[in-house]
Amino acid sequence: MTQIDPLSRLIAIEEIKQLKARYFRLMDSKQWEPLRSVFADDAVFDARASLSIDGNGESGRAAESNDWVYEGGDTIIDFIRTAVGTQRTVHHGHCHEIEILSDTEARGVIAMEDQIWDESGAALTLHGMGHYHETYRKDGGAWRIVTSRITRLHVILGS
Repeated sequence: MTQIDPLSRLIAIEEIKQLKARYFRLMDSKQWEPLRSVFADDAVFDARASLSIDGNGESGRAAESNDWVYEGGDTIIDFIRTAVGTQRTVHHGHCHEIEILSDTEARGVIAMEDQIWDESGAALTLHGMGHYHETYRKDGGAWRIVTSRITRLHVILGS
């Protein structure tokens, strides 16, 4: 691991925390174009555990196949837009554990909670808790998510 001065390390950690905060806010406010800038062009998003603890969801709400791994920033945004569409969503991230590996690479685990309601906001269809396991890269002066994998501690599926 490259030695990084403490101030640079703290600045990088804060920038990555801000990156993840933007991810949650832009997803919940359905701002797809700005959300794209959160991901590296070669990003990989592993969403197999989006709807269940083990990634093997039941038919219906879960993936028709359990191969919910998406490659490329544009593909990831298309998946997210399709998955949450116009449903009301609230995503919170907290307890950031971020390790700066070099001036341009980092990894982290972010605790998360998400809630999704139907379009009317009347029926809660998902309430989940878990973690994002991620890697980050600084490209062109900005941190971006390179890999992201959801794991779940608990999932409640509604109608």
